[in-house]
Amino acid sequence: MLRKLISLKFSSLYFVFCASLSAKPESPTAPEGYEEKVRPILQAKCFGCHGEQKQKGKLRLDTLSADLIKDVRSAETWHDVRGVINLGEMPPDDEEDLTTEERNVVLDWLNATIEHAHKVHQSKDGQVVLRRLTRDQYQNTMRDLLGLDINYIQDIPQDPMSPDGLRNNGSSLQMTAEQLEHYINAARDALDKAIVTDPQPKMFRHSFTESSKVRMERGEIAGNRLGPKVRFIGRIKDDYPDEGPFEIRVKVKAELPEKKGPIPRMRVVVGYRPDTLLQEETMAELDITKEGTQEYVLRGRIENFPLPVRGQGKYPGLLVSVMNVANEHAEVKTEKRKDENGKMRNLRIEDPNFPYLAVESVEFKGPIYESWPPKHHKDILIDSQEKFPGDEARQITHILRSFLPKAWRKNVSSEEVEKLTSFFAKIRPDFLGFEEALKETLVLALISQDFLYLMEPDSLRKRKLNSHELATRLSYFLWNTLPDDRLRDLALQNRLIESDVLRQEVQRMVKDTRADEFIHTFATQWLDVDAIERIEIEPLIYGKTPPGLKENFRNETIHFFGEILRNNLSAENFIESDFQMVNQELADHYGIEGVFGGEFRKIKKSASRGGVLTHGSVLLGHSAGYDSSIIKRAVFIRKNLLNDPPLPPPPNVPPLDDADPKFSKLSIRDQLRIHRSDPACADCHRNIDPWGQMLEGYGANGLVREAIPRKRGRKVVARHQVDTTGKLPDGTELKNLDDLKKYLLTERKKQFAQALTSKLLAYALGRSLEFSDEPLVEEIAKKSLENDLRLQSLVQSIVTSRAFLAK
Repeated sequence: MLRKLISLKFSSLYFVFCASLSAKPESPTAPEGYEEKVRPILQAKCFGCHGEQKQKGKLRLDTLSADLIKDVRSAETWHDVRGVINLGEMPPDDEEDLTTEERNVVLDWLNATIEHAHKVHQSKDGQVVLRRLTRDQYQNTMRDLLGLDINYIQDIPQDPMSPDGLRNNGSSLQMTAEQLEHYINAARDALDKAIVTDPQPKMFRHSFTESSKVRMERGEIAGNRLGPKVRFIGRIKDDYPDEGPFEIRVKVKAELPEKKGPIPRMRVVVGYRPDTLLQEETMAELDITKEGTQEYVLRGRIENFPLPVRGQGKYPGLLVSVMNVANEHAEVKTEKRKDENGKMRNLRIEDPNFPYLAVESVEFKGPIYESWPPKHHKDILIDSQEKFPGDEARQITHILRSFLPKAWRKNVSSEEVEKLTSFFAKIRPDFLGFEEALKETLVLALISQDFLYLMEPDSLRKRKLNSHELATRLSYFLWNTLPDDRLRDLALQNRLIESDVLRQEVQRMVKDTRADEFIHTFATQWLDVDAIERIEIEPLIYGKTPPGLKENFRNETIHFFGEILRNNLSAENFIESDFQMVNQELADHYGIEGVFGGEFRKIKKSASRGGVLTHGSVLLGHSAGYDSSIIKRAVFIRKNLLNDPPLPPPPNVPPLDDADPKFSKLSIRDQLRIHRSDPACADCHRNIDPWGQMLEGYGANGLVREAIPRKRGRKVVARHQVDTTGKLPDGTELKNLDDLKKYLLTERKKQFAQALTSKLLAYALGRSLEFSDEPLVEEIAKKSLENDLRLQSLVQSIVTSRAFLAK
């Protein structure tokens, strides 16, 4: 028997392929076994309450279709059944439970059948496919909905990459039974923090004016005056919170050199030392640009940082550390001289040009609550208990009417609210208090399709989105989170469907810090920034790599994209620009003088830079680590910039024979020339290799080079002169990278515009583009080219396009 099932109405769980003249691939075989294995179990345990004689919760299972392909409504209901079984909410405690074997049989069939229905019904034909929230979207949505900035996704698996290189493609975002369990656990853990039932916790306060003398590793020392490899440490042995908001107040005095140069950069970290290595996370890092004493107040949640296990470890206690990372990796010079006690020791030599920081005090305070229960608790329960004292039925209705529209990102019907209030009433006897039953009710809301999926029209034909649907699509496009109050208000007024209003909202949203989510996510996926994590720079060739170089390469590209978007600059800057984005560390690596501080800023480009093809993320990520890679860099240009990816290599293609001593001494061009002599390789490489040859002037470390080393094993066996010339497949002969950029901006400008438009549109819609989308892509790209290919304007054109405004 099933517990009274709350059948949440999901507006578009599945949808059917539209009729088309083009041939369709054969659907995958549907799972079997319902009649033989599943129905007998349901008949014995469930039909009594959900059958011919009785339909608790208005649910009848004995006549419910097991064909989830033809009957979309049954697919919605079976998904609800699976959710409640996974929650352990049915059968009820007063009825015979499913055995472990029976539960596995039912869930195995449900999981396989729902997964099959997903694959068949995730239609395209110009329609947006059903999309689960991505991992990042789930994190942001939970944070903004519950008002708690904690980690909700530590157990949620990474999202797969779709064939077009995006992680928000609905066809790739599946939902497995294991994932659903993670979402249930994440919702329960989150609501345990958001809704409080315990008394207000004690607040701890600690002040430090002198650094704790904790023995450090890696050549670091503890102290108040912060130079290279010196840190101020505040150690809290016992009295610190395990969760909740906390505050660190740091008072420091900056000593800026008279000569213009590096400025102090303060880093504050929180963690502990279990043994020899520190476990810590950075709380904040900022440049100190003013001379003299200043106070900084930093806030966070303590559970977001590594915490020691109380009573264990050689070095118990929580550590709050302050460092000056103006030149974090500078060599520390010492000399023998007497210390303050007259003993001869190796003491540090002060650098008169170093920007020192002197810590005057550090204060720790937490957990900090302005009131109890805290705001995030009150925002969920609102005024329910004051408005309806002692009437839990009216309280839960009042809460759900406030909570569900924001969580589900739509207008919620009285019937939908009533179903959850009925669920609350059914489970209320199982819980000691109102708040505990409320939490479990909200868990069901947070694992519903209306929350976990971007729900859009349930329609076999295209139709325009309503204002609420449009607000959600726009918000998850540019912010990766739920709509804010302004978007919801515009949706309620039905004004968001106006083109001028949409354009104004794009301008507003792009300026907002929440647009950092779009900037980071789209730039990373479009330009394959994560490729740098798959490659290590070979120290045999390039020497010791500065720590943090990969992160600086990553930030260079992301800040570059953000600069172009927020200032509505031309997307031609991705090919060639008169500026670049650097901080001090990256400028030092590139050999650029006069850049100080850790913040990225816009500067006039140096002679060898300009456009993403000279970014370290591209040059390292599409290299072999010890050398450049003509092929990888060529594929990047064709795939990422021109949307013309070469075909994958055929099976059994012979690799370059690096094991041959004579072959390994050849230049990569000569090796590829020999490779092309094989008929199986010639045609493909003739259209690939030339695109990467003009980038040969840059090594895997992103720097300009004059010679190309060749190695065999752990030895450099030859060095060859750099050759950046090439002949493209259309016969155009180019001398260097500058020529290639000019070629791309003249002969391939339209293709680049359409490639960028395609990628942005696919990301905005959350699906791969199809043949039927090509006219729209050409139309938007043409309009954008007439407007100097300005990036923010291109985004506005996509947001106001018929594809974005319709299901």
